[in-house]
Amino acid sequence: MELEILYPPYCDVCGEPIPDSFAEHSPFCAICKDLPDRSQPSIRTRAFGKYLFSSEFPSDPLSDEIRGSKKDQRLLTGLLECLCYAIDHQYTHLQPLDVVVPVMRGSNDGTTMVADLAEGLATRYGFQYLDILYKKDDYPAMHDLHDLQEKERAILGKIGCRHRFDGESILLIDDTYINGVTKRECAHVLHEHGAGELWSLVIGRKVNRHHLNVLRRYNG
Repeated sequence: MELEILYPPYCDVCGEPIPDSFAEHSPFCAICKDLPDRSQPSIRTRAFGKYLFSSEFPSDPLSDEIRGSKKDQRLLTGLLECLCYAIDHQYTHLQPLDVVVPVMRGSNDGTTMVADLAEGLATRYGFQYLDILYKKDDYPAMHDLHDLQEKERAILGKIGCRHRFDGESILLIDDTYINGVTKRECAHVLHEHGAGELWSLVIGRKVNRHHLNVLRRYNG
């Protein structure tokens, strides 16, 4: 099975693909270009490939495997190889980072796919592995909320950290990037606990049908 990697140009902050002509003038997407901290964001995200909603693309192999891995852990080996490919070939600047951290666990206390992926990267590249983020209070699933500000209010102050850093650089691992709300709140908490430079690496960066049509229109 062939998987399509996320090729540049993409937004320097959130990793969203951007048209070639736009990238010539600004390395930011339509949302991130207006952020006051776009030149020094709290966290930057990079992705192996595109994550496409099943309602728009019902048979995309990478997206199907990401969704399927939550129930079938046999898929994790292949997804780990995707992240390793990203570090080896797409984003080699991530290799010298100090610590790898998975996003917080869900409602159960068992092993999560994201924690397994982060631990696998730690073993492969010699990162220190710290599973330290947790939910201080429950909040609605982000996909159940539709307004971005509502999502931000729902998660604000709900994430905790069990570790104090001394400026170490961190690679935050998650399976997907949808709108960045979870990553930004994790980054806020990690910086409050002494973290230094922060990057996020995900398997799939959400791209919807409308945005793909925009890319095709501008890129010819």
